[in-house]
Amino acid sequence: MKILLVEDDIKLGKTTRELLTYEKFFVDWAEDGNEAIRYIKENAITNYDAVILDWMLPELSGLDVCRLLRNKYNYQGGIIFVTAKGELDDCVRALNTGADDFVVKPYKIKELSARLNAVLRRKDKPFIDKIYQKGNIEINASLYTVQCDNTKIQLRKKEFALFEMLFVNLNNVLPRTSIFEKIWEDKMDTNMESLDSHIYMLRKSLKVFPNIQIKSIKNIGYKMEITQ
Repeated sequence: MKILLVEDDIKLGKTTRELLTYEKFFVDWAEDGNEAIRYIKENAITNYDAVILDWMLPELSGLDVCRLLRNKYNYQGGIIFVTAKGELDDCVRALNTGADDFVVKPYKIKELSARLNAVLRRKDKPFIDKIYQKGNIEINASLYTVQCDNTKIQLRKKEFALFEMLFVNLNNVLPRTSIFEKIWEDKMDTNMESLDSHIYMLRKSLKVFPNIQIKSIKNIGYKMEITQ
């Protein structure tokens, strides 16, 4: 699992990153709110399974970062706030803004690791309802359906997972490796050709929606575009 750690305390940030890495997490570390937003934008929305977010940060507060992630960038992963005891009342605001959990400093890395795993178990895609809509396009994660105006199609499970990932990240280029690792995380012995085959089949299924295009970005990956 890939984690974004947002912590301005250099000593604590370095130690937390090292210990989480030892616990088998892949960790990027941002030292302020603006850097955290930059990491999210550069790595594509679904690339981080969770964000560990300090409440007190320079540039942007943890609450501001949380609000931006959920409302502007439609971030789908888990968010865990790290807070001092005196800020516990503020955590209610954080939870209402979109955070999934919080942990109080000083914390043990085993506790933080357990909370990360619990958040990721509870919600495969936190903050996406089973029914999700952008404009006139609606997807249903329970039925694997895509509907545009009065036309509806049903996709196979993997095709729907691909569509959902590209749709949530509309107009963003997603690296092939990131897509593959996310969609095929349950069967990593499958090769990359399986991704390309599923993209081919998904494109065929989407021919009923000429305004929805999945574009190949040479040597990088794929992105979805919707024309008017």
